[in-house]
Amino acid sequence: MGTSIELTIAGISLSYSKNNMGLDFGFLFQDGDEARRKLDGINYEYYDEHPDKNADLAEHEAVFARPLARVLPRLLLLGSTIESARAEYEAIIADALEIGSYSTPPGEPNLLTFEEFCSLACRYPLGTLGGGTEFEDREKAKGKLVSDEDFQRLPWTDNSNSFWSETSYLGAKVAILSAESMLQVFALNSANLNVDVVWEFGPLVHSGWEPRALFHPGARRKQKVLIATEGASDARIIKRALDILRADVTDFFNFVDVDERHHFWGTGNLVKFAEGLLRIDIHNKVLFVLDNDAEGVDAYRKLEALNLPPNMRSMLLPNLDEFRRFRARGPEGVSVSDINGRAAAIECYLDLNLPNCPPAQVLWSNYKKDIDAWHGALEFKESYHRHFYDQPPETLCEGLYDASKLLKLLDALINQAALVLPSI
Repeated sequence: MGTSIELTIAGISLSYSKNNMGLDFGFLFQDGDEARRKLDGINYEYYDEHPDKNADLAEHEAVFARPLARVLPRLLLLGSTIESARAEYEAIIADALEIGSYSTPPGEPNLLTFEEFCSLACRYPLGTLGGGTEFEDREKAKGKLVSDEDFQRLPWTDNSNSFWSETSYLGAKVAILSAESMLQVFALNSANLNVDVVWEFGPLVHSGWEPRALFHPGARRKQKVLIATEGASDARIIKRALDILRADVTDFFNFVDVDERHHFWGTGNLVKFAEGLLRIDIHNKVLFVLDNDAEGVDAYRKLEALNLPPNMRSMLLPNLDEFRRFRARGPEGVSVSDINGRAAAIECYLDLNLPNCPPAQVLWSNYKKDIDAWHGALEFKESYHRHFYDQPPETLCEGLYDASKLLKLLDALINQAALVLPSI
């Protein structure tokens, strides 16, 4: 008979393979997501009679499990969105109309629009469906879904009649897109966000079809982006912020020498580093991150002139409204200036409201002729560094530290990283 492996949500099968791994869904999960679940097909009577086999049972029940809400950021980073789900659904509908593969009577191709499909998929919160009892009567198996005629307006698939309960009926009729797209659709109902996405690999390993080492969580090598910054402090700040504030995707990012000496300090050396990578035609995904100051803008223009290949991108730290009226000191004293593109280095994205300290301000230093702008730097930036590193993670997460600008920075970085990563 063989052994199957499935990716499920609330008992609904999203992907299935028999006697082999099939699609690798380890990238949906992170360290700490391994768990045990009671699974169909396991002879629990045997294990009840042999309590000494608990280690064997643990291997048999092994899964990766993660709430849908914490899977979504990982999907989005890899290009899976509700719009990509729409495109997939509309392609299925086009095929169904072409070959007449729909469940309504001939001559009545009243198939659901994508919006109607999403509405049907989210009409019944997944956690409220019955799935434990198998009904021989097919109408009884549909449970409370039996009178919903929208199910008859879906394209027919090979699995459309494979159901025995409410859960399996919804899955058989609605789960017609890729696993990633179905997760995007189910996420439209907020009641589904706390439901676990589960990759049930234990039975396959226990039966000897695949080695346990093949199943591990985390971003795969081809799904990682190297973040190259103009200084070690930039890399350390971004890495710590990702680890704490965007922990659900932090494993997609690598950094150059976060804890060691930085080999290309400054914007000029960062541009040279990019030129070197281009010469050796490196295929790794690389994102060059530059401060949003005059020197960073100058370097950004030079990187853009290199015509970076699709696996490389460059970005400036984002412009923020908070920087449009910022204290700045120059030859004529202190004034209020827009420091976007002139003096917004990474330190400016930290919490600048230090206790017992004067308001933050930048100091104008030199004029960059190539971009017709003055360059400035935040005064006493080391104080803001220390204050950031002194904060425990819970302080940053609970809003006791003003991380609002850091979050905007991280979201801009993640959006740029998504452009160099391979789509699912």
